[in-house]
Amino acid sequence: MKKNNISSLPHNECCGCRICADVCPRECISFIEDSEGFFYPQVNEDLCISCGKCIRACPEINSTYNPKANIVTAAYAEIKSDRDAGSSGGIFGLLAKAILRSGGKVWGAAFDENLKLKHRCASSLSELPPLLKSKYLQSDTSYCFKAILNDLRDDKLVLFSGTPCQCDAIKNIAGKYQDKLITVEVVCHGVPSQSLFDKCIKNIEDRDKCKITSFSFRAKYKGALHPQAFSYVCKKNGNEKTIKGLHYQFPFYFGFQKYITLRPSCYSCKWARPERTADITLADFWGIENYDSSLNAKQGVSAVILNTDKGVDLFNNALQKENIWCETLPIEAAIENNGCLKSPTPLKKEREDFFTALRTKPFDEVVDSFLTSKKQWIFDIYYGMPSFLRRIIRKVMDQRMNYE
Repeated sequence: MKKNNISSLPHNECCGCRICADVCPRECISFIEDSEGFFYPQVNEDLCISCGKCIRACPEINSTYNPKANIVTAAYAEIKSDRDAGSSGGIFGLLAKAILRSGGKVWGAAFDENLKLKHRCASSLSELPPLLKSKYLQSDTSYCFKAILNDLRDDKLVLFSGTPCQCDAIKNIAGKYQDKLITVEVVCHGVPSQSLFDKCIKNIEDRDKCKITSFSFRAKYKGALHPQAFSYVCKKNGNEKTIKGLHYQFPFYFGFQKYITLRPSCYSCKWARPERTADITLADFWGIENYDSSLNAKQGVSAVILNTDKGVDLFNNALQKENIWCETLPIEAAIENNGCLKSPTPLKKEREDFFTALRTKPFDEVVDSFLTSKKQWIFDIYYGMPSFLRRIIRKVMDQRMNYE
């Protein structure tokens, strides 16, 4: 690396966390968008003093892990409104409430008024809702790490929520203030870009001659038949209408589910492993019905992995003050049904073709070729069935896969 900075870090080794720019004392690092829509650091060599702070902060260069946990906690918020406010079992919202009620601050990803995903701070319960629910694109963390460090220096308790690489990044600069920092990571399958999300939103707006004012992944509405439901509010001729659907009906969501739209580094993710980096790991508890037949991850059950004493203390604090159902299981119960607790998302051959087309063809053609299901009628029939029929079909398919 020239001049002791991150300027020559390969694209497939940069997670885009942006902490290098936040810690640079000369503010000589900016982030430039590449042809795929992802942002990478660019160093102004004339200003760089080779202090090495960007290298020491970089989680790709300096990644840390906790020992593999022995147990996982299946949990969900017993109050339906708490569960519906978040993804999975709604546990993150209850952890965040515990921090806010103790006078601390909570950082997480939220859409702004222009549907740009950015990390922001909640200092009160009223500011918390935008930080809840999963968002399947990369958040802009510009300046947030610097602000968090200032809060820690002011003796504030801070809960930081994000992808594992983002959690590792803030840990790298917390130093002697680690005791005041609690990190909560999601089990991440990878992140598409804000640029692609913007294109998909504009594609709908142009088609329907409307303005989309809000968007929700993992939408929980009456009649939602799958965890990958979505909803958005569109405004047209002064009237607002809520549009609801399933992942295969929104090009961006469908591309994410195919895993052909992710950042290059996601396919070699250092944090997709049983040993986790954050104090608490949250995920959908896929396969929980194999251990407790009364439960189903699609109805909202969180897998909670408590990796440190700080994580245990926060969960126990929330457990005492909130209505949480929980059950402890061996860690293998979570790992066996969640691929990214074992290894990164595999690189798909179709990814290169997709991004080539994105650079060279009209977006409508890209959507038709890569972001639209060729068997949409099958999805339509399946999700149009009564739930008991879908359960029978899933059971038969699972038996066939086990037999094969």
